Amino acid sequence: MNHEKITVLGICGRSGSGKGYVCGIFNQFGIPSIDTDSVYKSLVIGCGDAPSPCLMEITDAFGKCVLDENGDLNKSALADIVFAPGNASRLKQLNAITHKHIKEKTLQTIALLADAGNSAVLIDAPVLFESGFDRLCDLKFYVRAPLELSVKRICARDGIAEDHARRRLDAQMSDSALQALCDGVIENDGVADVRMQVAEIIRRFSLNGQ
Repeated sequence: MNHEKITVLGICGRSGSGKGYVCGIFNQFGIPSIDTDSVYKSLVIGCGDAPSPCLMEITDAFGKCVLDENGDLNKSALADIVFAPGNASRLKQLNAITHKHIKEKTLQTIALLADAGNSAVLIDAPVLFESGFDRLCDLKFYVRAPLELSVKRICARDGIAEDHARRRLDAQMSDSALQALCDGVIENDGVADVRMQVAEIIRRFSLNGQ
């Protein structure tokens, strides 16, 4: 991205790798993060008679069956469609809709953080490369966790069955592919010292908080 005021770091990883935890460690060193999942959630709230442009596009593409009784996005109903076997094209369609809205909001937040005096910021994006978010980043880091641990984390976090968790992972880029595209790897296997790894990244790349 080469922003004049701020260094943008991309944090990626497969579901259940613990990206949020790693971002929390960076936050402790004074480097804020933008969780694109949280950005997405803010964009798919019904808001009564004035749904967001993002939610309107999703509804137009997938039907009102993906809305709950409050007019908000029913993520479970939508996931049943896009993660169903043979529905890769539907997942691609959803991503095309959501990524542009998330990117617009993320750029706005980066600008605000830069204006507030932050010298570095993280973008926490599960699909950093698939979404094109990597083009916003000066540096990219991959959070890696063992498959079985990732499955366990997904099931506990989202309250879904193991087969659904594995299906979600199967739809994502592989460990080796993601690692090859990044400037470094952060091990989050429940054993490695994540704080030490983050401190080394900050030292190596001369990153500072606000």
